[in-house]
Amino acid sequence: MTSASATFDHDVVVVGGGPAGTAAAGYLAKHGHSVLVIESESFPRFHIGESLLPLGEYVFDELGCRDKVHAAGFHKKRGAQLRSLCGEHRVVFDFKENKIQPDETVQVHRAEFDKLMLDHAVSLGAKVATARARSYERDADGVTVTFGARDEAAQQVRARVLIDASGRTGFVAKTEGVRRPDEVLQKASVYAHFKNVKRDEGERHGDTRIVTLPNLGWVWWIPLTADLTSVGVVLDIDVYKQKDKGDLEAIFSEAIASAPLAAELLADAERTSDFRAESGFSYSTERYCGDRWFLAGDAGSFLDPVWSTGVQMALQGGLESAQAAIAGYLSPSPDAQKALERYERTQRRRYEFVRPFVTGFYEPAMRDLLFNPRPYFGIHRAVTKVLAGGFDLGLLDRLRLKMFFWLVRMQKRFELVPRMAENHEAEVVEA
Repeated sequence: MTSASATFDHDVVVVGGGPAGTAAAGYLAKHGHSVLVIESESFPRFHIGESLLPLGEYVFDELGCRDKVHAAGFHKKRGAQLRSLCGEHRVVFDFKENKIQPDETVQVHRAEFDKLMLDHAVSLGAKVATARARSYERDADGVTVTFGARDEAAQQVRARVLIDASGRTGFVAKTEGVRRPDEVLQKASVYAHFKNVKRDEGERHGDTRIVTLPNLGWVWWIPLTADLTSVGVVLDIDVYKQKDKGDLEAIFSEAIASAPLAAELLADAERTSDFRAESGFSYSTERYCGDRWFLAGDAGSFLDPVWSTGVQMALQGGLESAQAAIAGYLSPSPDAQKALERYERTQRRRYEFVRPFVTGFYEPAMRDLLFNPRPYFGIHRAVTKVLAGGFDLGLLDRLRLKMFFWLVRMQKRFELVPRMAENHEAEVVEA
């Protein structure tokens, strides 16, 4: 920490212009606060994370952009499907049938979606600097951020609060030394966009589909437009390390060939983008906030993409970081300690609530139960609520989920439902 002038250029500096950053900036600007977004890339730009969840729509309502999002031509999403590798088993998590409101959302091409969200934040009054955030210094009164575009002299801006929404870059998280890898969820993915991928008809046309692979891997299928689909394989990191990283197409093709259903869905497909790869993408944090700084969305923590929780958690975290900044530092009667404690508690609880659903997906017993849902006690409905983004459930649904995880534990010991052989080709992952 260093001493600095109490003169401020902005109330808040937000590093990162993705969903978390634009949710924070938009909310702050809408409520009359001066905010600067520092984003290192020019939009539109490619980004993964294309499937939204319906219960995240309230963030769009808070920002006043729901109509814009739904008028942008994105593909409607009304549910998700779990498919076995041979296609023999199919489970639909239908948002409408399970009485979830809202009962639909959209699948988004992130280049277009992120630009829409950033443009909306600007329309509310946020400022944007296309530059790289280089460093920051905190003092008793505020934060001084140094930033600059490539090959340009550095600039400094002073604000009362700093929100880190820089995603995996971890601008603040890494500087503060609070990021921690998730040793259980060490996975890798290889993905691309395709045309002419086979889809279901009718309302199921826009579903996210998860097709299982041997050794507890899986494939995602996310419809982006009427004829464009995002497809990615997710493998255990130890399996991925044995592959030739210089030939992503071979890694992808080998994984697809191991699942007859996946191969069938891609039989007539045409790839329209380069293959990309990510690895070691799951991590958590020791702290989500500190004096005058907040970690929002992926800058704080990221769980495996299997349940498409990333964008919603980013939108929620961005909105809540803005609310915490106002309550702690910008309101007429700020209470920093209370705001920090509440923000930390909210982000921690959400992460810890969602994580067992993610780690459990890599356990054969949970896959057995997911593939064999029973209409008892409303358990399937409660699970579907979580998959729709219901991270803050009532007491009855939480009790149903406790029963679900108890059944998972029992399935490990006793065959409560038929065991799927493909789920038991790898050792159980203990969370």
